[in-house]
Amino acid sequence: MRKLYAEFEDPDNLEGPKLAAFDITPDLADAIREALCNVRTVEPPRHARSFDELTETIAQTSRLLQHLEAFRELTIAAADMTGPYADRKAVAISAGFPPSRLYRVLERHGRPRDRKTGTTDRTTEK
Repeated sequence: MRKLYAEFEDPDNLEGPKLAAFDITPDLADAIREALCNVRTVEPPRHARSFDELTETIAQTSRLLQHLEAFRELTIAAADMTGPYADRKAVAISAGFPPSRLYRVLERHGRPRDRKTGTTDRTTEK
């Protein structure tokens, strides 16, 4: 299976440095492009055929998902740290999280549940 190469550049600074990624499986490259372009349909792998090619695509996809999940959590915490009145409802909606999951993520990153007192209020939890 032939691997792909992706290059990212700043459209405002085309002479500046470019970020590159090598050895991307073609099916993962298709999925990334479609996700970034907000394509709603998800197709099964079109390029990988053998067991080894499919498991390589699975492994690469899993590494990407783990990295993106960690990045999403750090971004959620950073958004919450922007100010005492950061809109947690908007953060939860943008993350696709119910409020309970948002609060678990924030607590994992040291953000208080109750921003008025700066502590985690566990009296209402069961």
